[in-house]
Amino acid sequence: MAVHDTDALPIAEQAATASIVRQYYELTKPGISQMVAMTTLTGYYLAIPTDLMSYATTPGMWLHAASTLVGTLAISSGSCVVNHIMERDIDARMKRTASRPIPTGIISTTHASVFAALLTLGGAALLLTTNLLTFGLAIATWLFYVLVYTPMKQRSSLAVIIGGIPGALPFAGGWTAVRGSMDPMAIALFAILFFWQLPHFYALSWMYRSDYRAGGVVLRAISDETGATLAWQMILTSVLTLGSTIVPTVLGSTGYLYLVGSSLLGAWLVVESIRFRATPDAAAARRVLLTSYAVLMGIVLLMFLDKQ
Repeated sequence: MAVHDTDALPIAEQAATASIVRQYYELTKPGISQMVAMTTLTGYYLAIPTDLMSYATTPGMWLHAASTLVGTLAISSGSCVVNHIMERDIDARMKRTASRPIPTGIISTTHASVFAALLTLGGAALLLTTNLLTFGLAIATWLFYVLVYTPMKQRSSLAVIIGGIPGALPFAGGWTAVRGSMDPMAIALFAILFFWQLPHFYALSWMYRSDYRAGGVVLRAISDETGATLAWQMILTSVLTLGSTIVPTVLGSTGYLYLVGSSLLGAWLVVESIRFRATPDAAAARRVLLTSYAVLMGIVLLMFLDKQ
């Protein structure tokens, strides 16, 4: 028995280590981090000159791309960790977040703060090697998310709109890393992701409105018992998402395959938002939410397939 117990000890230690790593990973809000990585990479790719082979063989290009992606992701993740720290009491009151690492005591606020500092400072150091504009956009992402959006959530439903700013900046940051300017295409990429986030989160807020109410978060979904006002906001922002997806083709960065495909995807989101207006229940909200995921993935894929 002693031999078997000794053999099992390293396995148990490995499992414990893997578990704590997963908890730290959870602090970075993987869903947000994956969106940041995907959109930053897409923006970077779209900004590359049409002669991809020549650009790919440029000395330092791969290091530049890696610094941009990892640096942006690290700063965004750092802001998410700080958000976990600031909202630990709110998270403890909501069912969907009560099991997060800080409310459960698995990770202390001190350790989380050190983790956030390492991510933020490490990401900043990497982005300083990219260019100052992209560095500035990433820092703005951190500041808006931590100092404006997070405390505003308990004061005003406008926090959802403000929260769209840090969520959308990485898309533009990928572009500016290559082009070095906040030009019309960078603004277009920002607009696509900014508007896309709104129907996405409106749907989420309707699905979990009782939980958000318990947490003290101020949202339109909480005060709008019938869902009528929220539905119109959802429809409007879905239409704006559709309109913004057309701009990359107008600016010449994507072709007609992208234009047709993204228009159909945007129209799908509008239709699901209208269906929510007709029947504002959890099932309709979930359809909007799932459709929004499909729309963003489709837009990104089409950008890769039909870059001009």
